[in-house]
Amino acid sequence: MDVSVIIVNYHTSDMVTECLRSLYAQCRGVELEVIVVDNASEPELQRKFDELFPDHEVKCLQLDENVGFGRANNAGAQIASGRNLFFLNPDTILVNDAVSILSDYLDSHADTGAAGGNLYDENMEPMLSFRRRFPGIRWELNELLHNWPDRLKFGDNRRFNHTGAPMQVAYITGADLMIPASLFHKAGGFSPEFFMYYEETDLCLRISQAGYRIMSLPDARIQHLEGGSFSPDPAALSARRRRAEHGRDIYYRRNVPPMRRHSANLLYRLFVLSRKLLKRR
Repeated sequence: MDVSVIIVNYHTSDMVTECLRSLYAQCRGVELEVIVVDNASEPELQRKFDELFPDHEVKCLQLDENVGFGRANNAGAQIASGRNLFFLNPDTILVNDAVSILSDYLDSHADTGAAGGNLYDENMEPMLSFRRRFPGIRWELNELLHNWPDRLKFGDNRRFNHTGAPMQVAYITGADLMIPASLFHKAGGFSPEFFMYYEETDLCLRISQAGYRIMSLPDARIQHLEGGSFSPDPAALSARRRRAEHGRDIYYRRNVPPMRRHSANLLYRLFVLSRKLLKRR
């Protein structure tokens, strides 16, 4: 098996359906295995996909509880047989044969530990696909200064690859992350400490520290209907913010030494304060 595509579902089966339709329509160059991991949300998922995709096998792994994004992906990876693992968000649509492009690159570049494509919004406008630096003091200073340091250093290529060529980055967003299966398991997969947010950043950091490159491949094109898998309910939005904050705290605790972490947190608090002040004007 060439590629195992792993998609985590939590009340998003309609979006997963559209994602799978684009996957089967676009993918031509590799042998696929599709695994949908359900976070205890839709018990009839297997029957639904069997009816919708009678010509394709969709493996549905039902979990007993909602364990979050990273742990659900780990569960899918445990039953995957693909040489490469492609972690794909449910709210994505493949624009071209991105799977083959990413898989072929990993197969032919042994020094690359993870890869992702260019992401586009619903209007096919460029959107956040990666970051060029890992969270830390410089990251927080850049945020405080409204991204001007990164704009000066990286130009238009700070979050989206406009170069037309493969480009090394710090990490790929979790929407479309492909990793060789052997390396994923060697690195320990996604840390179970994270429920959602920053788990892909943490994993890419470990892969990078092991001596592998993280690559953005602009020829692989995917729409990311960001937020489509989240409820607009104010309570749900508040819960998302708390989870993002929690994920950030876990990342810094795991990866940044105490003194640098304290400095980064100070810059972060200044950034949050500045945003509140700007909103009041």
